Amino acid sequence: MPNQHSKPTGQQKRYQQNDAHGASSKFGQMIGEAFDTQVFALIQKHLQEAHPDHILLTPAEGKKMVKLEMFGGTSRQMDNIIVLEGSNEPVALFESKWLKDGRHHNDKGAWILQLREVSKNYPTVRGAVACLAGYWTEGVAVMFEQEGRIQMVHVATDEEVYGTLQPHVDEFCKRHALPVLQLDAREIRNSLPRSWDLANCLIELADNDQLRDLAESWLRFARRTTDDGQPQLGSDLIREAIDKLLDPLPEVPSVEKFEITLQIDTGNIIYAEFADFEEATAFIQMYHRNPQAILDKIKPKKSPPPEQSAPDSSD
Repeated sequence: MPNQHSKPTGQQKRYQQNDAHGASSKFGQMIGEAFDTQVFALIQKHLQEAHPDHILLTPAEGKKMVKLEMFGGTSRQMDNIIVLEGSNEPVALFESKWLKDGRHHNDKGAWILQLREVSKNYPTVRGAVACLAGYWTEGVAVMFEQEGRIQMVHVATDEEVYGTLQPHVDEFCKRHALPVLQLDAREIRNSLPRSWDLANCLIELADNDQLRDLAESWLRFARRTTDDGQPQLGSDLIREAIDKLLDPLPEVPSVEKFEITLQIDTGNIIYAEFADFEEATAFIQMYHRNPQAILDKIKPKKSPPPEQSAPDSSD
């Protein structure tokens, strides 16, 4: 999403070697913001062309509409929200994230998984899309889709993003008489080399609008091929994911699955999923006003004693 609080690029500070940590953060921030802006613009344009009855709220508008409850009792505002024109209820959510290394898999991944929790408070939400770039692993995709039921679109790997940056880094080093700086994704996942030079390079690219153009190219990497051999780009998959969320509602919707959570006054939770209505009803009836059944479920059971090995007959 566009960052409304960033300084104009021409006013941004330049980094020195003694501020390597700050420069590293700046490098990641600038890539992330450039990526966010392009994803936001792509979805906004696609809605205008393919779904004119839907609107992508500005970040300021979205923050007023939906709050995402986080672990620990805190909340975070959502600003990437699609609504039906004339309505103030959310229909679809999306989030874009750039990831430099695996150290932030858990916090960024967990944040995106919480998007599903929004649907519990807003039944009008059809689903969520996570638009990702950088070092996201296949395991994260499985987590999003199976546990969070979130559509994941990984538009560009870290190798691909750094590949687009390398010619500009080469030119920057040459122009400032600096040693050659090779962007190796595996090395960067552990530590960003000469972060001050890389941050300053991105600042110059942003000043000349070149970073914006580079970020737009990150959406054009081929991600898969169709049955007839045509390449599908990351941008195509984002549009496809949005189209799926905004398909017209069926005239006769049906219940796909029952998720039942029993919150016990001891703090325990008994949870189960069912595809069959009778099984779901039987589950509720088994525990409703049946303290013994609840105790049998929530009380820890002692492990059986280990089996004694038979004496060695050879002795």
